[in-house]
Amino acid sequence: MYSYTLTFKEDVDRLTAPEQEITLQSPAQAGDFIILSDGSRHQVMFVTHRADYSSLYLDKGVRVPQS
Repeated sequence: MYSYTLTFKEDVDRLTAPEQEITLQSPAQAGDFIILSDGSRHQVMFVTHRADYSSLYLDKGVRVPQS
């Protein structure tokens, strides 16, 4: 499992995000899409790695209509 903190391009996404961290089954790469628990879809712009954590920088979110 791969754990990441989330960083958002738009402050409104950061303030309304249902998660500030996410765990994935495979490593994230730039260009991947992440769907958060509220149904918003964000594209990974880039990934940063530090000694104690990794971060995903996410583009502006798009809400997927609920059917």
